[in-house]
Amino acid sequence: MISFLVIEQEQFCHSLASQMTTKLPAFCQDSLDQVLMNSLYNWTNPRPLALYIYDDQSPATQIFNTLVLCSESLNAYLVENFVLWAWSLTQKNYYELLTTLATHVGEEIATVIHSSPTELYPLLVCLIFNQGEIKIECIIQGIMSDSEVFGHLIQVRDTFSDQFHLPDTTGLSLTSIQTENWSIPASTLTQVSLESNEFRRVAVDFNEEASSIVRIDRIENTVWLMQYLNQKRIVDARLGHNDTEKLLFHGCQYAAAEQILQQAFDHNRIGRHGASYGQGFYFSTRRDLSDRYAMPNPSTGEKRILMCRVLVGRSCKGDPTMTTCPSNYDSTTGRSGIYVVYSNRHILPEYLITYKKNL
Repeated sequence: MISFLVIEQEQFCHSLASQMTTKLPAFCQDSLDQVLMNSLYNWTNPRPLALYIYDDQSPATQIFNTLVLCSESLNAYLVENFVLWAWSLTQKNYYELLTTLATHVGEEIATVIHSSPTELYPLLVCLIFNQGEIKIECIIQGIMSDSEVFGHLIQVRDTFSDQFHLPDTTGLSLTSIQTENWSIPASTLTQVSLESNEFRRVAVDFNEEASSIVRIDRIENTVWLMQYLNQKRIVDARLGHNDTEKLLFHGCQYAAAEQILQQAFDHNRIGRHGASYGQGFYFSTRRDLSDRYAMPNPSTGEKRILMCRVLVGRSCKGDPTMTTCPSNYDSTTGRSGIYVVYSNRHILPEYLITYKKNL
């Protein structure tokens, strides 16, 4: 089905291109799940997502394409500030669209689309983050003028950008780790003062008696935070409770820690240290177990462990053949204290701890 949809999107883009001389906005031809990763969940260049829902046979669509999508200034603004995804609406695939939206962006959004009268089509549905959730910021209707559309797009972009001034940590709390230390940057490390209460809290969770902590760095990435909060909301709603996350450790090679913080956990590295409970990302409740996989810096002997919030949700027993969780599960597990998740959306790196083993 996905391959059919991709072909359909390609045909739509080529069809429009043949009608217009102005360069069209770059409609993404991937699945909606992948488009979300390229827009709202993109931690290097996050952008609002505009869903273009249209009837290719409707005169209103042709008028909107000509007067709005072909506007040179509006076109340039869309390309620079939005990721666009198109769906060619037919009577046959209407409910497929609603199911796709409900699955990937939420039932509330699917309901809003379902309630929109057909005479208002085509629709340009602009999605942003709002308090850790995907929300509709604006629905641009096919009857609007190019100046009205431009004004709405600017407002959407401004609202979306405002979400990154401060992360929303409402209702997020775990053990003794606090959230009052978050600040504005995207994917940065901030060294925690040795004399601070924050340092002492993290050291207690880390069990510093077994090792000498050299330094603790707080990991700050607003987009990761919002991505994680949104995924947690989905899991919490499905399971009917919010006890779905754990504070876990991940040991890795010394240099690999920085790669994770810049590029997230790499699926290409899965299985290098075994995959007994699934081909995913491994975490442990036990610092000593994660220490076995924390390879030291050859010159200093220092090791690194990531302390992460992990959305384990509902767990089941894993095995080496698993490349994802079974339906209605969020993680796999094996022996006590080991959890495996299969998506970066389930992981929020919180602290990078550099230490040396006590002899």
